[in-house]
Amino acid sequence: MPPKIHVIAVAFEKFDYLKIFVQSWINQTKDNWILTVIHDGSNEEFNLIMERYKEECPTRIQYLSSEKRFNDYGHSLRDMGLKNIQGEYVLLTNADNYFVPKTIEFINEVFIEHQPEVVIFDMIHSHNRPGGRNLPAYSYFETKLERRSIDISSAIVKASLAEKVGFRDKTHDGDASYFEDIMKLKFPDGLSFAKIPRVLFVHN
Repeated sequence: MPPKIHVIAVAFEKFDYLKIFVQSWINQTKDNWILTVIHDGSNEEFNLIMERYKEECPTRIQYLSSEKRFNDYGHSLRDMGLKNIQGEYVLLTNADNYFVPKTIEFINEVFIEHQPEVVIFDMIHSHNRPGGRNLPAYSYFETKLERRSIDISSAIVKASLAEKVGFRDKTHDGDASYFEDIMKLKFPDGLSFAKIPRVLFVHN
């Protein structure tokens, strides 16, 4: 049996993007995923949209809002989500991205032979000069497990590791700190990880 992957997405308005994001998970060709969307502060439109999706997939889609708006890149919401992981692996992301329909299927293929602690994959990046590379917006971005070469959404992490490190860095570079904290946790033995050389999501 492939592991259950808990997708924890943070959101703040951008409701048209949110609909595409959630639909990209409903469209997955494999169903060993659950999705939690956390909104930064209360919002009735968010509740109405997400309630419809929850009715469609009651066992796999859930949502909540923070009592106040943190406005810290979603990092406080990520930390909140990591305290309640409901699968063997966790994927942190933003609810304005979208994932290809075979994301989970390709991730599952990795687990046929081994079960690494981290699985990373490539992406399309919406920023100009992402990671300092001489690339225009919406270019192919090859990921590596190092600062300036990976996005929070381009990796799944074993739940036990993610729970231990939490999400301490609430600054702009919190994504990189999260992965570095995970690698430090495994020092000196080293982190077991696998790379899927495919584009599995689009960053917006």
